[in-house]
Amino acid sequence: MGYIITIKNKRMKDVMMILHFIGLTMGLGTGFANAFLSSVTSKMTVNDAVNFRLQILALSKMGYLGITLLLISGVYLINPYWNSILMMPLLVIKLALVLILVILITLIGHAGSKAKVGDTEMQFKKMELFGKLALLTGVCIVVVAVLMFH
Repeated sequence: MGYIITIKNKRMKDVMMILHFIGLTMGLGTGFANAFLSSVTSKMTVNDAVNFRLQILALSKMGYLGITLLLISGVYLINPYWNSILMMPLLVIKLALVLILVILITLIGHAGSKAKVGDTEMQFKKMELFGKLALLTGVCIVVVAVLMFH
């Protein structure tokens, strides 16, 4: 009986790990895409750049889905570590970085909503700054995770 539970737990952990990596790919992929696309807009006229940026706001949905998958799977995957979390400083750092990332993504989403209704250039500047910080934070999360679990 214990063997069956162990196999089921392993399969569930595998599924959650797969979802975690898919979420990571979607979330960081959105960050990288926005970083590269913002370099494209720097070569456009202001009007064209605003219209282009309004069109690529749809990429945010992929980022939101990615961070949602990361959070859901992350809660499951971190469960075995709660009792010893204070003895794992890299895990505490990773969780703090995840919190920062969620805050940055929320700020990006808020600025994106405001950009649709007015003050577009100012909101896009905010989004660009928050996006760069989110991308850097995401990369730091990956580095800390590798150092922690390798």
